[in-house]
Amino acid sequence: MYICICNAITEKSVIEAVNNGASTLGDLQSQLGVASCCGCCAQTASEYLPQGSSSNAAVAQEFVSERHGRKALVSTVLWQS
Repeated sequence: MYICICNAITEKSVIEAVNNGASTLGDLQSQLGVASCCGCCAQTASEYLPQGSSSNAAVAQEFVSERHGRKALVSTVLWQS
């Protein structure tokens, strides 16, 4: 099953990263790129983290995404650890 469609990150990849020490969404973002595009997968990816490890500190990020020859301003909420 895909957790992050934008970056083609699977459930298996997320579980493996958690088993190898990822303990926050920030860890998953830096290791896998999960929740670094549209951010829709952040909640789902966080569910794989150990209980109590997610941070409530959110950072809004805006960037220009270019897909299929079109540019769009994308706003994403990133979680800091």
